[in-house]
Amino acid sequence: MPARRLQPPRRLLGAFVAVALASAGALGWLGWLLLRQDAALDVQRQQDRVEQAADRTAAAMQRSIVDLQARVGSPAATLPAGVVSISITASGITASPAGAVLYYPTRAPEEPLPASTFSDGERLEFAVSNPRGAADEYLRLAAARDARIRAAALMRLARARRKAADPDGALRAYDDLARLDPVTIDGLPASLLARTGRGSVFDDTHQTAALGSEAAALLRDLAAGRWHLLEAEYDFYASQAAAWLGTKPSSDPNAQVRTEAAAWLWRNRQSLDSSRRRSLTLSSGEALVAWQAAGEKTSAVVAGPDYLKSLCADAVPDGFLCSLGDADGRVVAGERTAPSHTSTMRPASASGVPWMLHVSMAPGSEKATTSPRRRLLILAFTVVALVLAAGWYFILRAMSREVRLARLQSDFVAAVSHEFRSPLTSLSHVANLLADDRIGSDELRRRSYDVLVRESDRLRRLVEGLLDFGRFEAGAASLRMERIDVAALVRTTVSDFRERARADGYAIELDAPGDAIYAPADHDALSRALWNLLDNAVKYSPDCKTVWVDMRCDDGRIAIAVRDQGLGIPANEQREIFDRFVRGAESTHRRVRGTGIGLALVRDIVRAHGGEIQLTSEPGRGSRFTMVLRTAAGGIA
Repeated sequence: MPARRLQPPRRLLGAFVAVALASAGALGWLGWLLLRQDAALDVQRQQDRVEQAADRTAAAMQRSIVDLQARVGSPAATLPAGVVSISITASGITASPAGAVLYYPTRAPEEPLPASTFSDGERLEFAVSNPRGAADEYLRLAAARDARIRAAALMRLARARRKAADPDGALRAYDDLARLDPVTIDGLPASLLARTGRGSVFDDTHQTAALGSEAAALLRDLAAGRWHLLEAEYDFYASQAAAWLGTKPSSDPNAQVRTEAAAWLWRNRQSLDSSRRRSLTLSSGEALVAWQAAGEKTSAVVAGPDYLKSLCADAVPDGFLCSLGDADGRVVAGERTAPSHTSTMRPASASGVPWMLHVSMAPGSEKATTSPRRRLLILAFTVVALVLAAGWYFILRAMSREVRLARLQSDFVAAVSHEFRSPLTSLSHVANLLADDRIGSDELRRRSYDVLVRESDRLRRLVEGLLDFGRFEAGAASLRMERIDVAALVRTTVSDFRERARADGYAIELDAPGDAIYAPADHDALSRALWNLLDNAVKYSPDCKTVWVDMRCDDGRIAIAVRDQGLGIPANEQREIFDRFVRGAESTHRRVRGTGIGLALVRDIVRAHGGEIQLTSEPGRGSRFTMVLRTAAGGIA
């Protein structure tokens, strides 16, 4: 057989790897195409969902705005949160609920008090510079029956006492003035004048804590829209309170939007068209106003930013975001995301609401729209990939084992050839010498016959070993199980091997019971297994010339151990050393003769007897092979 036929099939392995890579690439490309198509369908489904959500949102907003228009003129308690009711007449404007706006664009005129009412007190206060006398005159008028006169007198009384360096008296006058609310003085509420007057007294007397408390209360009342003030009046008192606190004036943006919207309604009361609804972009924010005119009275509602936010939040379906924008693209309510396939826009003309409507998927909701088909595709391709990978792994493993087996078989053929060549060469050489009668003495002739017998026996054992191995591998081996004396078999086999090993300088030491130990066994097969173990011990003990054989019988089990102090077997090779054609790396490196079937044959023989073979070894310290067999009924005789 040509040598190249015994070489590992590397081309077959390369072809398999190429086919595996090609099939994996084709599977991956097909999966990528299908997933890409499914992703495109998923994008289309998401776009459809967003468009449907935008339609539903616009319809819900339309219903809410129509309902708001229908509530024009209704009591404030029936209006949604963030919406105030405005009533406009020829005499002025009112807002409900109370405090809904910060200030008003106008107020009804107030009839002034007679100029002579406080003339005596003002003469004493300003012309004569007699604040105490003026205070007495104002105190007398503070007891008048007319609440307006009492309020004006108390205001002047507090001023006169401040000039007279009587801050406590001034504070008492302001306290009395505060109790006359809602009386007004020149259009200003008495409680507002009393609060600012108290703050001025605290400021003059450097009562910092009291001043801060009074200023904070004044700001709270202004922010709550407690008083019917004009814009300039509101700004003045807010600035005064903020100055006392050392801060800047501020107000609620929603209240500021409602206030500016109320002012817009007042300014445009004569020109309000029949549309009955309009969105306003004011300096403080966006507002929605709706109105209804009935004669000289106009009723309106004003919805500020809070209402617009709730309108967006209530109208948009779950899992989506809504935002409203004005004509300039500014966001007036809601949250807007960057344009993508998960967002859409409706202009005011298409949505039916007075703003540009933006609807988008909420962050994270895109994952929830992943189609079951895509998950099924991913699962299917994952399963197929795992099956292919497992198939490739097992095929590659099988091919690797075949490659390794082919290499071992090649080594086996070479080893067997060498094993046959050595005795055949000796037999041929001695036979030629005898045939040519070139051996002169009887002693040399006798030695030549010994060589013929020894090499013939070696060749016979080699052939018988190969035949036995072939029969065990083919499953055709049949053992002749008999009840034999295993101890006698061990002694006989060791004695025969000792004669052969003595020529090479080896000693075999036996430690075995003298009594007979019976077990069901095949005499020839068991003897061959022991012979193989002894032969291995001698071959792999180049330095130590002693081999030990121990035999023990305990608990119905026979243990026959062969121990040497030779090369030893590494732990990573001990698992495969009983496989066919396998030889240790150290023995191959040292070129120790052998075929690699001796231990495999021992394992098969021991297993056929229902026993087991055990190995204990350490590199450089030798090996111990133990055959464990079962005894026959009766055991030791």
